[in-house]
Amino acid sequence: MKKKLGTALDENVIKELKVLAAKEDKKLSWLIEDALRQYLKRKQAGVVRKTRGSLKASPQVVQAVLEEDEFYAS
Repeated sequence: MKKKLGTALDENVIKELKVLAAKEDKKLSWLIEDALRQYLKRKQAGVVRKTRGSLKASPQVVQAVLEEDEFYAS
């Protein structure tokens, strides 16, 4: 279910979004929702996803990776 959300954005950002929406033949709300979903996905990703499995890490970080449920799911 969709709900209305009122917020204030920089007018230049709005202009750029409108231009992009027109170029891509998409609704402005779709672009905003897609951007927010991508942002949430990045913020909620675990260590393995953020580093794509490759990092120089301390033993504490390695332990955190090993403790992630997703690590063994692959």
